[in-house]
Amino acid sequence: MLKAVLRKGVIVPLEPVPPEWEDGAALEIDIAENVAFDIDAWAKSLNELCADSTTEDENLMRHVVADHRRQAKAQMRREMGLSA
Repeated sequence: MLKAVLRKGVIVPLEPVPPEWEDGAALEIDIAENVAFDIDAWAKSLNELCADSTTEDENLMRHVVADHRRQAKAQMRREMGLSA
């Protein structure tokens, strides 16, 4: 069973998704009872996933995140009527 948490309406896996799962696959989600969140295990898993990223990957990710933030701010300004 894959463990995940709900953050701001998005289901976020706490461990790698099994390789046999394909994009678009239907999943059945249920609320777990009294499950302790192991932040150390989550951090270890995240470090393992990112261990082989290159400097180019890191720079690209920073660029994409910054671009997304600019777009989100511009959209919010438009929605608030602050700019065209």
